[in-house]
Amino acid sequence: MTTIASAQDALTHWHQALAVATSGKIFTTHGCTWVWQPVRKRLLLLFPENPEPAGLRPALAEGRRLGARRVEAWINSGVSSEHLVGAGFTDNAQVSWHAGLLAIPHEQWKGKIRLGPNVPEATGPDARELEVINLWRNQETGLRSGHPALRRIEHAVARTEENEIVGRGFVQQGLTGQLMVHSLAVSPSHRRQGVGTALLHGLSRSMINPLNPLDDTEPQELLAAATPRSAEFFTANGLRLLGRGRHLVLRSWI
Repeated sequence: MTTIASAQDALTHWHQALAVATSGKIFTTHGCTWVWQPVRKRLLLLFPENPEPAGLRPALAEGRRLGARRVEAWINSGVSSEHLVGAGFTDNAQVSWHAGLLAIPHEQWKGKIRLGPNVPEATGPDARELEVINLWRNQETGLRSGHPALRRIEHAVARTEENEIVGRGFVQQGLTGQLMVHSLAVSPSHRRQGVGTALLHGLSRSMINPLNPLDDTEPQELLAAATPRSAEFFTANGLRLLGRGRHLVLRSWI
């Protein structure tokens, strides 16, 4: 059964995978789990049960040492944010967790979905983050064998008939069979044309093992963390609302 806890775990594993794939790191401070993503200069606190000053102070000091430009905290809506607020964190756009089987689209987008890391147009952090696709095959990550951050990850881009990239997204295999969708984005000029829906279906199909098709006949449930602007999109594509969480940002960092 998909729960908010499993969705939180899935998002944690994604950010840990991104950190490791881009030469960052995972560390803990007094019950708080953090990831450092160097290509974005981003420090993240991931779903602490009790974020107290003893866990916040040393990590924020480490963030300054590393040169972090952005510090974020993801927390369960039932967790007290008193000490986070005291440290300078404020609420960002509320996150809503969605899960379910994909609905069959009414219309097919006329462009193409391309899977894999081959995106010549990608530069800077976008290019570096594509390395996360091969992390699950890497035997020298520094993580212990079987670490959840090493679950399989696939990437897709949406291209028009003229080969222009108008969307992208990632999907990561969850510990209980679900697929967590990450960083799904569509160019503003091509929204509400079926591009996002085509990406969801392409990412879902990317996890099917062609050598064992009989084992993959059951549809796979998707998970997604939505912002207020994207919640309607996921609902329209068949995913139900599981609940809500909080995403905070340290506004006074710079």
